Amino acid sequence: MKFTTTVLLVASLLCSIQSFGQVGINTTSPASTLDITASNEALPSNTDGILIPRVQAFPVVDPTADQDGILVFLNTTDGSDNRGFYYWDHSQTRWVGFADEWRDGINASGDDLIFASQASTTGTQIVITDDGRIGFGTEDPIERFEFRGPGDNDFQITSANTNPPNVIVYNTGGTLDSPTALASNGEVGSFIAKTHDGNGIQEIGGFRFYMDGMASPGNTPSRFVINTTPQGATTQRERIIVRSTGNTGLSEANPTATLHIRPGTTAAQSAPIKLSQGTIMTTPERGAIEYDGTSVYITDNTDTRDEVVLGSRSTSTTISTTINGRSTFDSANITVTGARVGMACNCAPQTLPPAGLMWSCVITAANTARVRLANVTNANITTGSLVFTVKAIK
Repeated sequence: MKFTTTVLLVASLLCSIQSFGQVGINTTSPASTLDITASNEALPSNTDGILIPRVQAFPVVDPTADQDGILVFLNTTDGSDNRGFYYWDHSQTRWVGFADEWRDGINASGDDLIFASQASTTGTQIVITDDGRIGFGTEDPIERFEFRGPGDNDFQITSANTNPPNVIVYNTGGTLDSPTALASNGEVGSFIAKTHDGNGIQEIGGFRFYMDGMASPGNTPSRFVINTTPQGATTQRERIIVRSTGNTGLSEANPTATLHIRPGTTAAQSAPIKLSQGTIMTTPERGAIEYDGTSVYITDNTDTRDEVVLGSRSTSTTISTTINGRSTFDSANITVTGARVGMACNCAPQTLPPAGLMWSCVITAANTARVRLANVTNANITTGSLVFTVKAIK
């Protein structure tokens, strides 16, 4: 009787499958080809579920196309394949894990992480630690995000949009969920440069952004600083400081002018401003300062280029062989290129003249200075040939 009942049940099941193409387990109304219902959806038992074939290693002979998609559970690590579900992908002729790309691991510091398995096989580590650090080229990132590699490690953001790419640093007081104003003169963010000095890693400089005072609603004054490290030191110094006023200091922490430059010292290469020798522009430009290796020039608002100090212009001339009597004088013109009427004139003989002589000069015309020599004694004075250095000064 029992045998008869079993046969009838099997026959009934086969007829049901053939008629409807659907199988229900724990349900009389299967909603799919195979519909398995838990014994109790609210309070399932520990046997509700499907057991996929469990294996300790993959078959020595690979499945064929007929088994494309076959599923197994690898219940122990097999070579580089971790424990987990795998399916056969015949197009790749390999077993593919459900979590085949990202796998669990532990780095040398003992941190739990997940790593990209395909990148790992090529020698490049890409990891995310359980505490949220991300490493590219390292399994043990020092910072929240670290990219490490021996080759070309450029960072590029590409876009084709009217809103261009931005690198944003954002820092506040308070917390992420409840931000408040940053502390007075607090650092907002930085772009830092580091290197190795043979003993350890040193921070050598950077671009830093600070509050320039205290932020408040409608008021966010900011300060921008560029730091470098001098020769023979490891401590950075502020080199360029741009305050919220727009004043810029060159090694001046509190610039009080649009451009405020540190003072010079007696040391070589410490002048506040130095111009390299160059070629003077063909057409003067208002406000331009130029240096041709001999003179410094500035162009005024009339587009006239003037020599700041015209420099030495020497010539040899015989003022007079003899100047007779007190208050007698003689004079001579000397060419001074660039001199104009209204400029101050300074002159002096290059050799010590006879006693009792006085001299002066004046700009009398364009490119011309007149040197005047006077006798302030009661005796005759023979001057001979005198060489004068003449400067025209604007």
